[in-house]
Amino acid sequence: MKKSYIITAVVVLLVVLVLVGVFLRDDIARLVGGDAGTTAPMAVDLDEESYVSMVKGSVDNAEPMMKTDIDNLYYTMSREGEVSFFRVEGTQIQQVAATGSYEVTVNCTEENIPATVYYYQTGDGQIAGYGLFTTQMSDADVQIYEYAFFRLMNLPASYAEDGAYMLMVDTTKEDFYSNDKVYEENMIFHTDSGDTEYLLSNNNRAFDTTGAYRADYAMLTEDAVKKCGERFLFFSSRQYHLYTSSNQMDIYMADGSGNNEDNDRYIQDVVDFYFSFDESGRVVCLQRNGETGFHVIAFSDGETTVLKEFEGDYSENYLRSGDWLLNKNTLEVYHIMTGESHTLSLSGTSGFVPDLFETDGSHIFMRGVSANAAAIVLGIMDGTCGCYHNEIFSRVFAPAVLTDGSVMVSVAADDAGSSYSIKIFGVPETDAA
Repeated sequence: MKKSYIITAVVVLLVVLVLVGVFLRDDIARLVGGDAGTTAPMAVDLDEESYVSMVKGSVDNAEPMMKTDIDNLYYTMSREGEVSFFRVEGTQIQQVAATGSYEVTVNCTEENIPATVYYYQTGDGQIAGYGLFTTQMSDADVQIYEYAFFRLMNLPASYAEDGAYMLMVDTTKEDFYSNDKVYEENMIFHTDSGDTEYLLSNNNRAFDTTGAYRADYAMLTEDAVKKCGERFLFFSSRQYHLYTSSNQMDIYMADGSGNNEDNDRYIQDVVDFYFSFDESGRVVCLQRNGETGFHVIAFSDGETTVLKEFEGDYSENYLRSGDWLLNKNTLEVYHIMTGESHTLSLSGTSGFVPDLFETDGSHIFMRGVSANAAAIVLGIMDGTCGCYHNEIFSRVFAPAVLTDGSVMVSVAADDAGSSYSIKIFGVPETDAA
């Protein structure tokens, strides 16, 4: 079993929706219902065409479009590992040439896994690269791993060296279309020699029942890499049994208190792959608080300060987008770092229950169920949000808020995931609440 048992609610949704036919085309599930017992009764006359007025642009595509960490740059990846890059400007989607590619081979559990990593690089050196290995597309002698997704990005400043990049690997194939992957392998890739070396230690790393190293031993996200200071903070569940249902994990600090050689945990029992830093340099994260709650804490030098307490099971009742938390039941949004909060105002809906949430802090996109039907919500944080119904919204995934506030999503054309429509929704202009 891989790290999927601690994936957050947002990624769990993507697992259901977006297996969408990359590797499980015959087993796609349509998620059109909310949590058990929360589906609202039919109370509005549904207009399944009203959303059309919000569509600024639409294009059919063979593959979904996923975001990179370069502004307005997106990528697609085929099941054969071919990568294409696109610029999105307003309603225009324009393909741009890859800067180049690297042939890489990483050693995971003593198996050499190869991939071609295609990358785009900006004039100031920012790089975004992606590669794929599957046993269906490669004849390499790899027995344990059926799938590996490769991510190439810049090393943090404190680890930077000429001709070297961060190379991370995720072997959970259900995450293929997730914008929020969690990477279990992390390495430095040297472009001159093609060599890789582990960045975080593998000392004392145990195995799972497949014969692979535990995938939850030293986990990183793209956000964690970008927030790296002098040392990496990373996530690990190594102190907990691999097959428990407690969903527990801790934050460790590389080469310091909580390093991954002495198993000294830095911050214990966090509930999401999230941390940030406040103005005082304290680590702000989400920590479990008993069996039925969690709290936002600030941690420094062994001292914990509780900033905000929340009730309810985190994975069942909350969704997170960046620094924003959404209470699925009350539609209250809370900014983890500033304490700002709003309760979203919805129109044209009956008992909307969200299961997917994306925001840039101003513009809102949600997907879920209203009046027993698949629906999306578009709007702004402090104004009224519009709710739109259509059967196709059961197959919406990978939302991204663009720089102009519009929202780009991929929609599987059918349950088989045979093709996709890329839609750009405008956010309705509303009066502030």
